Amino acid sequence: MGSTGALPESVVVPDRAVGYLRSSPGSDWVPNTDTLPWRGTAAGGGYSTVGDLLRFAQALESGTLISKATLAEATRPHQQQYGYGFGVQGQGRLGSYGHGGGAPGMNGELRIFPQLGYVVVSLSNLDPPAASELVEFFTLRMPDQ
Repeated sequence: MGSTGALPESVVVPDRAVGYLRSSPGSDWVPNTDTLPWRGTAAGGGYSTVGDLLRFAQALESGTLISKATLAEATRPHQQQYGYGFGVQGQGRLGSYGHGGGAPGMNGELRIFPQLGYVVVSLSNLDPPAASELVEFFTLRMPDQ
């Protein structure tokens, strides 16, 4: 995951996207730099790529990152539809786990469908729910076989 991190904007990171937001409805797009959270906190501030998130999902599913037993426990609903750090949705073949998040000028979502073998990743440099809606749109229409 060489393109994933949480370095501040004062550090040059090649190809790091800039988030954009509108300061008011109908206004011009402006960089979200002034709204970014402190780095290294639960509020986020991280960045990644679709390729890195796919590798993360593959490492989870293969048992390389954590054991398959630990993954099964982490992706079992414990509090409503939340496992240990993962949102858990659906049942049977359409069961999935993952995580999403966003703030002004950024939104991302990772959803893994273990029984179907699908990994869905969407990243956006626009306000939520830009990426989340795309994932939802696809998952409602994806093949279930």
